[in-house]
Amino acid sequence: MKKALLRQVLLGISITSALAATATPYSYPQMKDISVNNFSKTGFKAGEVPKKFLAKSELKVGDQVMVYDRYVNTYKKVNGELKRHRMAGRLDRLTVIGMAEELGEKYIQVKINSSSDYALRNKTLFMKIRGLSEYQDYKDFDADVYMVQNVATEKLRVYQRVCKDNSCPPKLLLQTDFVAGFKKGDKKFGKRTQVGNYRIFEWHKFYQDRNGGHYPSWFDPKSPEQPSPDDSWSKWFKGEYMPWEYCSTKDGKRKCSYKGMMRGAFGWYTALVEPNYGQDQWTHGTIGWAESSEENIKRAKGEDFLGAIANTFTSLRSSGCSRVSNPTVAFLRHLLPVGTPLVKVYALEKYQDEASMKKSYNKDAVFTWDFALTKDGVRGTHENAVTSHKQSVDASGVSSERILEEGTFKFKNYPLVTQQKNKSTKCREGDRDRLRDDYKKIRKGCNLYKIPAKAFVGAFNVDTGLLEGYKHPEAKGIIKGGFKSQKIPGFIQIKNYKK
Repeated sequence: MKKALLRQVLLGISITSALAATATPYSYPQMKDISVNNFSKTGFKAGEVPKKFLAKSELKVGDQVMVYDRYVNTYKKVNGELKRHRMAGRLDRLTVIGMAEELGEKYIQVKINSSSDYALRNKTLFMKIRGLSEYQDYKDFDADVYMVQNVATEKLRVYQRVCKDNSCPPKLLLQTDFVAGFKKGDKKFGKRTQVGNYRIFEWHKFYQDRNGGHYPSWFDPKSPEQPSPDDSWSKWFKGEYMPWEYCSTKDGKRKCSYKGMMRGAFGWYTALVEPNYGQDQWTHGTIGWAESSEENIKRAKGEDFLGAIANTFTSLRSSGCSRVSNPTVAFLRHLLPVGTPLVKVYALEKYQDEASMKKSYNKDAVFTWDFALTKDGVRGTHENAVTSHKQSVDASGVSSERILEEGTFKFKNYPLVTQQKNKSTKCREGDRDRLRDDYKKIRKGCNLYKIPAKAFVGAFNVDTGLLEGYKHPEAKGIIKGGFKSQKIPGFIQIKNYKK
């Protein structure tokens, strides 16, 4: 008995020592301060938006193209007539094999080389030209900045790749909370946030699901006004704030029925990511105005009184998307261009080197970004998803009547690590690295989906944004998405950096 106890003690000491021994000191060169003038000129390059095809003259037999729109119909020819078949999805790869001149200017014949729908693979079908484009998935885009979402701790972090030659590690720009997907009774785990390697394909402003059937736009001039900043969060679920489905007048009284379950569920902006495979792994805002949306993030996680009560009966979380406050998503829209990598992990957290971290970051520094949310760009994409960057809004000459809300987003870039300090406590944020891997149970705050402690592999260095010996956990409830051919990009792995 004493020998077994001694063995456990020695094992704990050896593991802790091994983790400490992996600390790799680092430093940063003199670098551009991107916060100058309200983050007006970050210099972060964007991926090139692929050219969409509009006419047959832009294509020829043998061209390799892709589905650009989220969903595009395919057609079969039956007795000389086209019959609608299955839906192809964004990033599906196609080869043009015929110009289908007999069908006019709208259609071409294609072979579907790859698709998230197995039933479409290697099929020869007809498709409309509009909705197709040159192939671009941004997998090999050499981005200046990237985002990591640790689903285990529900922490979102943005890093700048300071040294593209990997002579120094990336540097943290932003750390904040997000709400991951989870629904009670979801036995197949279809409502969870999936781990994987993604790219931001396009930004949407005031996004809604198809026709706003469940989650109508946060703002739309054709819909009733959204709840006011002083209204309670429950008002965003009331029918009177949903779009009109049908209205009639009888005996001089107008009566309307409404459609929708939650007004403004996607908030101010939504980052649509790929590869998505129809799983809706977006990153977006939430209900409420600037200040109340911050409160609603805490409520969805059960961190306030009402949220704690509600989460005992249901789940206020998303159905797979990553949800942040509206000022946060507005800042992300400004900061992260199309093509930005988004890596979702389920990892234990630590520092690459605590001493280097405290030399490289200022604990007291507070950054600000001024925003002005306008009525422009409803459901617009790319440049039409009009930014809320105040300098840009002011320069555009938008009238005050078209500004919905103005404010200042405040944040820090000091890396805080979320860890379980001892076997009996919950996980907490702090700036002291005490990671151990001898726990039999990883508790709440570090382990949203409650996977076994032994399923965690490696760790995420929050100060440098690099993964160390990490693999996605092989555990029940951890669903993998993103690029199947590149599960973890090379620039986020510490083994690829110079020591």
